[in-house]
Amino acid sequence: MSGSEIFLLRQNGSAPYFVFCDHASNYIPEEFGGLGVSTDVLQTHIAWDPGANELTLAIAERLQATAYLSGFSRLLIDPNRSSDREDLVLDCSDKIPIPGNQDLSYDERCTRITRFFDPYHKHLDKELSRVEALGVPPLVLSVHSFTPRLMGTFEERPWHIAVLWRHDEPTAKKMISELRAETDYLIGDNEPYDAREFNYSVDRHIAPRRLRHVTLEIRQDLLGSDDQIATMADCLVSVVQRL
Repeated sequence: MSGSEIFLLRQNGSAPYFVFCDHASNYIPEEFGGLGVSTDVLQTHIAWDPGANELTLAIAERLQATAYLSGFSRLLIDPNRSSDREDLVLDCSDKIPIPGNQDLSYDERCTRITRFFDPYHKHLDKELSRVEALGVPPLVLSVHSFTPRLMGTFEERPWHIAVLWRHDEPTAKKMISELRAETDYLIGDNEPYDAREFNYSVDRHIAPRRLRHVTLEIRQDLLGSDDQIATMADCLVSVVQRL
């Protein structure tokens, strides 16, 4: 397996930031047959976080920082879930069945952990250690995107940007305050997801190192074009640089 199937690493410079994205790819190796899901479905939020890959790279480039991104679909195995959780490998996601994950044996689950999950986290830990060794503790950004509306619901998610937090409330609250003061975006504070309930990668790698950090969730319809991504990256970087 090439490393690109596990992660993408982009080292833009040695600025004291680290930007990573757990759900950057919808890639599924051919041997898995797309898990029995159509190509159209693999373009949706159930397979990855659309726009998050490009946004992560744009932010890291502007900050002259390291970017670390997953290289496989969350449908194979979700790197932002602990390995003992039932939703580590979903047999149905947002009301869409995932045939290739149904009746998954214990051995098949373990194989995916060994092949994708463990190497992803091993290399994430390695890159964080490398950046820390540069001398200045980095500010860490975990980047995600969220769908404006879940399947089978009529409720639209109104937030444009969400800032999630658990271990580093001061940094998150500062960013929320700055975004609300300087933009017209509706800013979510631990919504539509609450990092106090789960945020595995941050809980595992960032919190024990006591690094300042925030998790960012951007609504996917704001990341649909290169211009939108550039605008969002400029907005976020402007605030991050003051943190």
